[in-house]
Amino acid sequence: MTQEVLAPGIPGITEQDVEAIAANEPAWLQEQRRAAWRSYESMDLPDIYDEEWRRTDVRALPLDGLQRSAATTEITLPEEARNAGVVFAPLRDALDRARGRLYDTVKPEEWKYLALNAALWNTGAFLYVPKGVEVTLPLQMLTTGPDVAGAALFTRTLVIAEAHSRVALIDESASPDGQKGFVSSAVEIVLGDGAQLEYYDVNQWGDGVYNFKTMRATLGRDARFTALAAGMGSKLTKMRIDTEMPQAGAQAQLLGVTFGNGDQHFDYNTLQNHVGNHTISDLQFKSALTDASSLVWYGITRINPTAGGSEANQTSRNMLLSDHAKAAPIPILEIQAYDVAKCSHGATAGPVDENELFYLQSRAIPRKIAEQMLVEGFFADVIMRIPSERLRSRVTDAVIAKAGGETATLSTEELLADDAPAGQ
Repeated sequence: MTQEVLAPGIPGITEQDVEAIAANEPAWLQEQRRAAWRSYESMDLPDIYDEEWRRTDVRALPLDGLQRSAATTEITLPEEARNAGVVFAPLRDALDRARGRLYDTVKPEEWKYLALNAALWNTGAFLYVPKGVEVTLPLQMLTTGPDVAGAALFTRTLVIAEAHSRVALIDESASPDGQKGFVSSAVEIVLGDGAQLEYYDVNQWGDGVYNFKTMRATLGRDARFTALAAGMGSKLTKMRIDTEMPQAGAQAQLLGVTFGNGDQHFDYNTLQNHVGNHTISDLQFKSALTDASSLVWYGITRINPTAGGSEANQTSRNMLLSDHAKAAPIPILEIQAYDVAKCSHGATAGPVDENELFYLQSRAIPRKIAEQMLVEGFFADVIMRIPSERLRSRVTDAVIAKAGGETATLSTEELLADDAPAGQ
């Protein structure tokens, strides 16, 4: 008996969209797209009583009037990296290399809008770093949406870093304010033994965009992975950040910086999954919220029985700048090993410290400026972990701008003109 689908999906997006995209593609990808579409049609939207979804009801979103649209992804590959054998190209131009790895880390069957992404992605990137190659310059991609109402965008990125390679990737997205839109993105990351990858997600989607993104990294033995989620844009962002550590000695650092205003809503789900022994993970998420904005962070640290000697931490700090802003940080520890080296968590949500404000105001600093200074200081210890000085400056500028300060605005050309070496 076929189960009735109560939430059939997005009106205006049909199977004909899949066929239009799949035309002229390899047969293997056409079949995967069609299978993903069948999954999309057969799945319901998540139940609001599921723990992951109970604070963001996707069934209530006004997604009528959406039409599949084309996003633009600009990619920068330094000549040095190209000469070393690094491949960084639009995903549709690297299908032969992606075959067998695409959809392997982030699967279409996970939920309805991921299935839709797998059926309809039409932009994104493929990054391949050969064994032992260290890329000194950060690689950058900037995805921009059209200035039209009702645009539905689908992006997918696949990163493969072979053993003992090293690379940093900045993944930035932006679109104009004032237009309703929809984005479904997937990022699949595979690190070989001893590989090192820094991944920076900078969300500056327009204030009418409903943004859904899943990023998952699988780490090889002794691999090192750093991920930063900088949430500034969108009307709603639902982002999953998973780190799988099946091999011994892997280390992961997950960082989050979010500033919400207006009626923005951010919902982060994180997973630090320790399977190999002596694996280490550390999560540091911070948010500042004003007006009627809200944030949910639901983070699971899982220490499996095979992960003896592992260490893990998760910390979420949230600053409420108005009486109507809300934060719900929810840390979860699932410890199944008997010999864990260290495992801790902590979460707070509260207003600006009035004593600190009074101290600054007593030195003739206006309250508005004093609040901006406290917000900047609040984020500083997380932002300072970003190894790229230029990216640190950009994230800081975005925070200050949302706090009501004035910063210089970078053009697209400036965003893509980073010539600072990685690690500076």
